[in-house]
Order: sequence, then structure tokens, then C-alpha cells
Amino acid sequence: MKKIIKVFFSPSGTTKKVVGKIAGNFKQEKENCDLLNFDSEREFGENDIVIVGMPVFAGRIPKTASERLSKLTGNNTKAIAVVNYGNAHVTDALLELVDILKENNFDVIAAASTISHHSIFDGVAVGRPDSSDIEKINEFAQKCIEKIESGESLQSEIPGNRPYTDYKQLPFVISCDETVCAFCYDCVSICPEHAIPEEDPVDTDLDLCSRCTACIHICQEDARMFTGEAFESKKPAFEQANSERKEPEFYL
Repeated sequence: MKKIIKVFFSPSGTTKKVVGKIAGNFKQEKENCDLLNFDSEREFGENDIVIVGMPVFAGRIPKTASERLSKLTGNNTKAIAVVNYGNAHVTDALLELVDILKENNFDVIAAASTISHHSIFDGVAVGRPDSSDIEKINEFAQKCIEKIESGESLQSEIPGNRPYTDYKQLPFVISCDETVCAFCYDCVSICPEHAIPEEDPVDTDLDLCSRCTACIHICQEDARMFTGEAFESKKPAFEQANSERKEPEFYL
């Protein structure tokens, strides 16, 4: 019996949401594989269907996400590749995702780039994915179902370049307001880079931190945030430069 496995690395929860919308179009039993918390080898069967969602960080899949994804292998397993970004630039991320899946013996049948509310600059792509995005995502999912039934693989050329653009480390500071922090340690548990020490969850090792925003979005007290001159000076310019609406793109 076929099973739908939702594979995602979703620090702010938006990529998980998009993968869930696609999976909701399938009738089969569903299972999550959350790469924020899963860092082990896993093999998928020939009858599985894998929907893989990754965020875009400066034109690439996050390095940690790529490393964890590379530990997953298929057996000619059908895969749908999705990158989710904040209305700025996809650059090489979708091509990188498709390449990793093919190298690991997944049969990629379709791919997409979707747009969600930007996880760092909150004035960009507010409210997305919206009803128009979701309608297009559902149409894409139905076409994926048809392709799986027909046995066809991905035919479209994926935009991007090899070698991929270099990884970029953002200079932004993540701070924690100690007067607000509840010391629940949720941020310690969720950080994929182990950049928040358990002995002092107010601290963040910025050399390890990838600025993924997982700690900010899980904090129920809103104690963690981006601060500093680099962030404050970049924010208005970035939001202005990326204010024009971009649309999701689909490849079959």
C-alpha cells in the first residue's frame, strides 16, 4: 500500500504548511519526516510517495537541511520537490533539491517553488500563501497525482546553475530578552545547529547560528528577535526591493 511521506525542514512552519497542502490532495495514509528534528539515515520504499519541502536561504537550501536530506535514500521512490521562499529569489535552491533527490535514487516527478511570508523580514509577502497560492498549489498537486498514475517522471528543465551559488551567512544578531524569557528551553530543543546552550538559553552562538528563525517562531513569549544595526538598516531596503508580488512556479 502506498504511503505519503511529508519530508520538510521548516523553521518558521511555512514550508511545512505548503507540503501539507500538497499532501492533502492525496488519499493515502500520511506520515511526517521533520528534518529539524530528524538527523538519521532512512530508506524509502518503491511504493512510497515523498513530498519534500525545503526553505530557500539566500538562493540555497540551508546547509544543515541539505546534509540531513542527503541521508535519506529512495528505491526509485516517487518524489515531489518543493522549495518555499519569501518573495525574494529562488536562485539555485530548486535545482539543488532536485539534484540531491535524483542522486539518492528518488524518481522526481514534479517540482515547484512557492511563496510564503518572509521569515526574517516580516513586511514581505504578508499573508502568503493566500487563497490564490493555495488554489494553484492544489492544481499542481492534482497534476502530480496524474503523473504518478501515468508513471511519468519530471520532464521540465529546472532553472538554476551548477556550481550553485555560495552559501551566505547573514550578519544579523539574534537576541533574547531575559526579562521576558520563560526558560522553557523550547528554543534549545528546536535549534538544528545546537547554537543555543542549555545552560544559558538566553545566549546564542552566532558562529553556529544559521538565522533559520526556528527559535524565534517557537518562542511563546516573543522573547527572541533579530536586533542590531545590520538588521535594522537592511530591513526597509529589503522590503522595498521585494515588494512586487511573485507567483509560484511549477515544473512537470
